[in-house]
Amino acid sequence: MTPRARWTGDLVMVGTAMLMGSSYPFAKEVLAGLGPLLFSGSRYLLAAAFLFAAMALMRRPLGLPARDLPAMLLLAILGVTFFQSCWGLAIERTQPSLGSILMTTTTAFSALIARANGRVLPAAGWLGIAIAFAGVVLVVNNDLTRVTLGAVDPVGAALWLVAAFAWALYVDRGAPFNARLGALRVMAWTTLLGAGLLVPLALLVEGGSGFARLDDQLWSFWLYTAIFPVGVAFLGLTYGLDRLGVGPVMVYMYLIPVAGVGLSVLFFGDELTPARAVGGLVVLAGVVVTRRALDRVTPAPV
Repeated sequence: MTPRARWTGDLVMVGTAMLMGSSYPFAKEVLAGLGPLLFSGSRYLLAAAFLFAAMALMRRPLGLPARDLPAMLLLAILGVTFFQSCWGLAIERTQPSLGSILMTTTTAFSALIARANGRVLPAAGWLGIAIAFAGVVLVVNNDLTRVTLGAVDPVGAALWLVAAFAWALYVDRGAPFNARLGALRVMAWTTLLGAGLLVPLALLVEGGSGFARLDDQLWSFWLYTAIFPVGVAFLGLTYGLDRLGVGPVMVYMYLIPVAGVGLSVLFFGDELTPARAVGGLVVLAGVVVTRRALDRVTPAPV
């Protein structure tokens, strides 16, 4: 890979992570009127239409070989139906800034999955993950002088960690299909299939009356979370997967809280404390250390 292509991929992933993080505060507002399962499923269904439209405009193949359908269905259940169910239920119980931070553990889960599969991350990479995770803990604790982690909803935190593991596993298991079919086609099909399963489940559990409770502002928030943090961000994610591989892409998940916390502070009254500011800088330092470590090894996924 040329240096220019690598840096382009890095810049795209920075923007992608920021877009993904931006969904958290807006989603929290929409969930005041819409159930978490229906919110998650409906926005992913719209995002799937966006991804297929993007493929058509780029003249990419839209079809899926019949032999790949069972695998795509399993990936869809893992990476969309199950992941988004946990995501929606978790954000209903917790602050959006906390959720965006806990989801950064996808990077650590990705490295552990890779290690279990025999792919070795350099020691400096593990150091970077440890540094970033320390920053995550500091931001979650939200205090520089005392431990306040007991105030975190344990069920909500557990749901975030399960969601993070599901996402890391989805990205890892999808890598061979990305190489053969293209990451965009895999992402589009799994988004469509996963949302197609989640929406009927949501209607069965929550009913469909939630949409009637959305005013114009909440409708605009719902539309934003479908198009930009999912549709556009997934385009960026597939670009990064195709050019950088799984490992570097997962490193950028640590940037998600920058957008999640920042937008929560700017628009939704969340507090930016010194602990969160320091913790955010520690997270960024960990990202830099891990990314530099990955640059010194082969470009295979972590």
